[in-house]
Amino acid sequence: MRKIFVFCVAVLFLLPMSVNAEEKQNPRISNISSSSVVISWVADEKCTGAVHYGVSTDALNLTETDNSRRENCVMRIELKGLTPDTAYYFETVSGNIVDSNSGSYYTFRTAEISEEISIPSHLLVGQVLLDNGENADGTMVYVTVEHDERNSTALSCMVFNGYWCVDLANLKHEDGTAFTEWEINDTLYIEIEGGEYGYKNITTFITILGEGETYQNCTTPTGFKALPKPAAPQIKADAEEYNRILIIVFCIVLCMIMIMVYLLRKDNLR
Repeated sequence: MRKIFVFCVAVLFLLPMSVNAEEKQNPRISNISSSSVVISWVADEKCTGAVHYGVSTDALNLTETDNSRRENCVMRIELKGLTPDTAYYFETVSGNIVDSNSGSYYTFRTAEISEEISIPSHLLVGQVLLDNGENADGTMVYVTVEHDERNSTALSCMVFNGYWCVDLANLKHEDGTAFTEWEINDTLYIEIEGGEYGYKNITTFITILGEGETYQNCTTPTGFKALPKPAAPQIKADAEEYNRILIIVFCIVLCMIMIMVYLLRKDNLR
């Protein structure tokens, strides 16, 4: 009887701890400049968000927050006052969920301060609607341009009153230098992340509205409706099922221990 009791106690302590699903929010980095950057992602639920960041993984001592609690669960935080040509590390917080990229932290590097050159403003605009025709406000739009098989870093804009707008003059190379070589008919990649509203991407080309019109009138037809939200990864559902099984096993083992204790006490009284 004592051996059975010892076995039950051993099983109880050897049970693995409850497993949490990998709570990665897959933050997007966009609008990189020499002094600022935009971090955006989609939370699992409507909540407040934050970014903890710094120049070392051991000192994420700076924080910016997003207290909007948008219905579509999209987070957007702009980090300002950054040092040029500097590597930063960060983690995101959605409510009580912290995403540190499995402890490796996410990273970006600010651009160098470029020479004083005049780059004309070239606006790119579009519209995003929900299935019911309402404005998809709070949706993030990411724009990337490909020229001669080289891609720019992403520009982004949050939809307001149904519309978004980015300035192609702000395009950057991966090294932070200005991406000024783009031309009409270059490939244009547009991603629309609406969180609970849906997701869609489109590949098109930089065009102009009419003959003889200048670059600042560049636009592309993006008045499409959001698609249903993609299904959640199966790994999260599997982890939740595993946790339920562990709880059941834990309860069974605990009951067995209580029975063993009762029987041992009964034997000792004889």
